[in-house]
Amino acid sequence: MDREALRSLLRHKRSLIDPSELGWPLRTGRGRRSAGLSQAQVAHALYVSERTYAQLERGDMPSPAPEFLDAVSTVLRMAEPERGALYVYALGHEPPVPMNPEAGTRVDPAWFTAVQGVSGVPCYVNDVAWNLLAWNDDFLRMFPRAEGAEPELPERNVMRWMLLREEAREHHLLDWAERWAAPVAAQLRAAVAAHPDNPDLRQLDAEVNDDPVVGPIYRRHDITYVQQDGDTRPVRHAGLAAEESERCCEKHTPSARGLVTLCAAQPLGSPGARFFFLVFRPLTG
Repeated sequence: MDREALRSLLRHKRSLIDPSELGWPLRTGRGRRSAGLSQAQVAHALYVSERTYAQLERGDMPSPAPEFLDAVSTVLRMAEPERGALYVYALGHEPPVPMNPEAGTRVDPAWFTAVQGVSGVPCYVNDVAWNLLAWNDDFLRMFPRAEGAEPELPERNVMRWMLLREEAREHHLLDWAERWAAPVAAQLRAAVAAHPDNPDLRQLDAEVNDDPVVGPIYRRHDITYVQQDGDTRPVRHAGLAAEESERCCEKHTPSARGLVTLCAAQPLGSPGARFFFLVFRPLTG
């Protein structure tokens, strides 16, 4: 716990809220003149005693309940990063899930410019439900395509494509059953559990569960969430003209077999969204 940081954060957020906005009358006589809400007013809004709230602000509450911290962040109108700081200062760790149900569904427009400005390495940003938000041309060139076809997205939702589409299972994602299906399905299960109200995740959950190929894998109890950052998996890359390129089938142009390392990061303003660099290394011999 960082008592000084906690105290400063809470005092600052109190100072920004006009008591009249919460129905408190303007004070004209003697008494407190500092800006913003008093500790007593915050406590009243939280339905707790002034002493209880004061304990939190002083850093004397050893293990405040997450529900209490969420109530404080709501009353003090904290943005998601501020709520994260509240958890870190009070409990020593970040919140397990975002408070805003729409968190992770969009990113700052600067991400679009940044991603599209990257060349030489495929990269993209997806939201909490694996809907693509931004990508570069190198990412488009990775996917198998028909002769003469321009590179394009095979599917706007990356999770749906990886788990449900024959093109991914049979052509692009090598050793799909062993190296892709279980860890990717586990990531989906973890996301559904963390964001049960997200309609896109609920739809994915139903589609994957009902699929005769991946459904039995998805329902297994022995699969667990796998950290995706730094994971390396085998793929075909259609955008490389390597000597080792070959056709996966008559339908698609030649592609190079290789290993892709998933380098992941999270946009700070959009918890649950992910930014990926896909570092590809061709297999030789």
